[in-house]
Amino acid sequence: MEPIGDPVLTQWAAAAAEHALAQFADFADATATQAIGAARGWANGEASLDDCRDAAFAAHLCARELSEAGYQAVATCVRAASNAAASADDPALAGTAADYALEAVMLNSAPCEQQFNAGTERRWQWSQLTEPHRSEVFTQEPPEPAAASCAI
Repeated sequence: MEPIGDPVLTQWAAAAAEHALAQFADFADATATQAIGAARGWANGEASLDDCRDAAFAAHLCARELSEAGYQAVATCVRAASNAAASADDPALAGTAADYALEAVMLNSAPCEQQFNAGTERRWQWSQLTEPHRSEVFTQEPPEPAAASCAI
């Protein structure tokens, strides 16, 4: 028999991940929201365990991509959502989801993480602006982003 989680713990983990996700209002990827929705759906008897597993895996991949891109705080938030969905299968992951949610909020409130996120966004905007107009000269380049490790 496959292990089944505790609906109360899964709801709690989903609430923690949702609270952390609210701190990232500009994060547009729906993967974390889908993972939280799957966790809530399973806890309410409206979603299957397979839905939770699929959502947890998709969120896990999204978190990895965000982490590799240097967005540590939002990647940690997406990990919280992934673990919330996975807690439907393993109740111990509900606590891990809550830990990740707390860590995401703390990372996001660190001044250097805010500086890193803003600097990286400015660099991306700069590359989008200069790519189609290689012949034009832009005189003010945005500052380098802060090191990703400074928020850890």
